[in-house]
Amino acid sequence: GLFLSLLLGVSAFGQVMLGPGCAVVIDPAEPAALRRAAEDLAADLSRVLGRPSTVAVAAPPGPHIVVCLSRPCPAGVERPSGAETLRIQTAGGAVVLTGSDLRGAIYAVYEFAERFLGVEPLHYWLDQEPRRLSRITVPETPLPTPEELRLLRETPLTLGPPSFRYRGWFINDEDLLTGWCPARTPGAAISLECWDRIFEALLRLKGNMIVPGTFIFPDEPQVRAASERGLIITQHHLEVLGTNTYRWPEDQPYALATHPQLLLNAWRNSLRAYRPEQEVIWTVGFRGKHDVPFWRDDPSAGATDEERARTIRKAIDLQVELVRNERPGAYLLMNAWREAAPFIRRGLLSPPPGVTLVWPDNGHGLIEDEGRIGPGQGVYYHTAMFNSAANQLTEMVPLERIERELGRAARAGATEYLLVNTSDLRPVVLTTEAVMRLAWDSRPWTGPSGGQAARFLDEWCRRQYGAKAAPPAANYYRAYFAAPGRYGPAEEDTLADNAYHTFARFILLAMLTGRKQAPARHLEPGTSFDEFLALAGKAVSEARPRWKQARDLALQAAPLVETSRRPFFSFHVMAQLGVHEHSNRMLGEVIEAWRAPQGEPRMRHLRGAEAAARSVLDALRSAGYGKWKGFFSYDLFVNVRHTLRLIQAELARSQGLPVPADTVLLPLPQDSYLLLKAYQGARRVPVD
Repeated sequence: GLFLSLLLGVSAFGQVMLGPGCAVVIDPAEPAALRRAAEDLAADLSRVLGRPSTVAVAAPPGPHIVVCLSRPCPAGVERPSGAETLRIQTAGGAVVLTGSDLRGAIYAVYEFAERFLGVEPLHYWLDQEPRRLSRITVPETPLPTPEELRLLRETPLTLGPPSFRYRGWFINDEDLLTGWCPARTPGAAISLECWDRIFEALLRLKGNMIVPGTFIFPDEPQVRAASERGLIITQHHLEVLGTNTYRWPEDQPYALATHPQLLLNAWRNSLRAYRPEQEVIWTVGFRGKHDVPFWRDDPSAGATDEERARTIRKAIDLQVELVRNERPGAYLLMNAWREAAPFIRRGLLSPPPGVTLVWPDNGHGLIEDEGRIGPGQGVYYHTAMFNSAANQLTEMVPLERIERELGRAARAGATEYLLVNTSDLRPVVLTTEAVMRLAWDSRPWTGPSGGQAARFLDEWCRRQYGAKAAPPAANYYRAYFAAPGRYGPAEEDTLADNAYHTFARFILLAMLTGRKQAPARHLEPGTSFDEFLALAGKAVSEARPRWKQARDLALQAAPLVETSRRPFFSFHVMAQLGVHEHSNRMLGEVIEAWRAPQGEPRMRHLRGAEAAARSVLDALRSAGYGKWKGFFSYDLFVNVRHTLRLIQAELARSQGLPVPADTVLLPLPQDSYLLLKAYQGARRVPVD
């Protein structure tokens, strides 16, 4: 009885016990994306159990795992109903992973890896190795478990459908990834190996769609690779129907009013560049070529908001007709970015029937609906953002803001679509995971008692740093998100990593050129240069003790962090803290340099600013350990090195020396996409 059951790996209580080397069984006729997930599971088993696991086509003797969808599952196992629903259960001495559809089955594979093997969904990006186990026990029936095992080991386990129908990422302004893992083959910027790590992480977090890069063509290799992984392809607000407007032909007008056929041709050609079998969510809308209002490219389109809104609607109607003719039944959405959102709020614009309205945030996690969000709508959200003021190198969207903003979207029934702009992903793993957990199951985030943000942070710190370090680490993160200086009345008017350097460069350029100009895009209308200086100086001064408090809390947590997790702690805590603390000091020194008399008083502050900027670069370099070596070396958008060059140029000028000839006297030295998209060469959008 009991001895034989244990020998076979099935206990007297119905448990299946998986030991080292257990196989993952999947029929070769199953979808390729599901087989890729099964291969990931075999790799997870090998790491956890210490002996290679294989992917097999036939069930071996003894306990094993079966992954099934289109082929018959073992007797006693039924696929669940509902969209993207997963099921984990035991049957006949095997663990069976299946789902209601392809992604449901894929999620079952990764849910098993997380719950039973301890593999973090973002394990690659977190440097998280699962703990070694001698065996894995999977019960056959639900068992009462203590709270610490709440994730549990209960089967059958059925999860889904998800709270948000479509959930995914936009890998945007991808300078860091481009520099860190460049493509080794023509036609792409980032290596397919790196893209596959992104796709895997997204699927492990139960995402189902992706925008694989900015200013891309529909036939680029990462687009095809994402589809092969089982992900839906979607598009951002600028690349409607997949049209790469950054590569619009220089000799052709971009004007719907006067040359509509060129745009129609471009949209049709882009639509047809996707493979027929690819699953695509189509974005409709109309902006200018370089993510500006379209009337900058086409002044003839109308001078009033009413006329401009009508032009956007005309473009959308044409795009909808194209898609419905080419792909009947396709899913369409309108991402109401920038001018479109106020047009909608004022009643000047609305998407046509059958097109989902997606409300954008403002780049800082605040949805721009002004309370109008409603059932059947969606959200475009940022955990990272390049807009010369927000965060791109570090975390900066408070978890409580995520809970509040996306929670109210979920309560309003705006759960059709949630696209998360993660930029280069690794700097924002904490907030990105939080958003994806909410997207899959919003119930804990929308309950009447609230507080899920705090609970999530506590649990995340425990998983990342260990039980002893978790409480002080959580205290550090709370202090970190509260520390930045505030330069304006709005909730987002905080000194994130980009703002420090943008503000400092405007002041340095005033010193170097004599032209006083405030960064008007990020200030209240009419703010003068002197008022800008006063606001920035006050923000820096008030933040200084808060950053010191955050550092003290980080140092309290550091010795308690589990040894294996210290490299990640050095990146996500110490390096990111260093970016803010030293950038805050740098901006303060630049402001004081402006205020100081010419000569030694000014140079003293400039030398202080130079030292602080170098410390920011040192903090970024310190995050480049192991496989992450050089991750921040291709920083083009925040561009700390340009800030340093302008400081050095003004220091030279103050010493009576010539400004270095290669100094670019602009807030940013170049259009960064000239570098990031150089691989596209002379390729342009076909308009004939």
